[in-house]
Amino acid sequence: MLTIFFMQWKRTLKSPLLLILFFGLTILMVNVVAGTQGGQMLEVAAYSENLSEDQIQEKLDRLNQSDTIRIHLKEKDQVEEDIKMDKYGFALVLKEDNYQILVGRETQQLPVVDQYVRRVYSEENRLSRFQEQSPEQVIEVKEHLLLNASSLSDTGNSIVNLSVMLGMTFYFTIFSILFLMTDLFEDKRNGIWNRLIFSPVSKVKIYLGHLLFYVSLGILQIMILITLLSQMLSLDLNINYPIAILIVLSFILCIVSLGILLIAIAKSSSGLMVLIPIIATSTAMLGGAFWPLQVINNRFLLFVAEWMPIKQAVYGIVEATVQNKSFFEAIQPVGILLVMSLFFMSIGINMMERVSESQL
Repeated sequence: MLTIFFMQWKRTLKSPLLLILFFGLTILMVNVVAGTQGGQMLEVAAYSENLSEDQIQEKLDRLNQSDTIRIHLKEKDQVEEDIKMDKYGFALVLKEDNYQILVGRETQQLPVVDQYVRRVYSEENRLSRFQEQSPEQVIEVKEHLLLNASSLSDTGNSIVNLSVMLGMTFYFTIFSILFLMTDLFEDKRNGIWNRLIFSPVSKVKIYLGHLLFYVSLGILQIMILITLLSQMLSLDLNINYPIAILIVLSFILCIVSLGILLIAIAKSSSGLMVLIPIIATSTAMLGGAFWPLQVINNRFLLFVAEWMPIKQAVYGIVEATVQNKSFFEAIQPVGILLVMSLFFMSIGINMMERVSESQL
């Protein structure tokens, strides 16, 4: 078993171009699809006509304490010219105890900025009035209650990015595993598989050696990609790792079993090369790797999606993360993936054994 396992790794490392290609495609596709999702800083231009440099800097320091809004000081003429050229829709005019908004066009960000700046100025004005009423007292603002809050849009963007990351990672992992399994088909066509099967070596060890190689390959690819992409997308969701690991293992086992079935069905290497992209892409599309299944209303398509391995893997991890499911509540996708693995592998091995006996 270990001999076959290490032999397959040596064969793969001699020609690693396929793995490198799918690694690159996964990173590219995830950044193209998810790189534009939310999480961007709102940039706002501002100028002042009657404040000194120290006063302006004090205002900017106070206004720029937000994590989502950043205000930049510019010259008045430059701001007016930029608004005329429609580089941005509005700008702030900072004053000592008030502000104005120079509007060129209405945007969705305008009410958000207006509400935030009004709140900052209101707090400063209240503190100033208290200081005037009690000049002998030193007024300090202390935060007695700290809340970590996130908007629904930020949470939604994180969930979308997580779904895209998992969907694309699993999608290209399917390609990697199935295309590497074409070597197994070549061994079967050249008679090497028959000599292995009817050699004194146990069939169980032969199958386990190949199975262990493809499973370890899939695990390694998914671990590396998820680690890299989660850092690139700055995902801070607390993934339920025990459930995620179990789902990933079940998913890879299901894909390897599907590959054995495809090898048993295929009549030629060219036919197998055509069959792999069709199976991988169609299952990813039906399973919601490219778009959320919530936009689909067709009951038949939703029923079919339930039997797509990539749907069970992606949505199983996302639901366990978002809903904080327990181990037993999140075991359903694992059970479905294992049932599909048993179904694919039993038919595939049966067909391969028949072919081997007929060719002997």
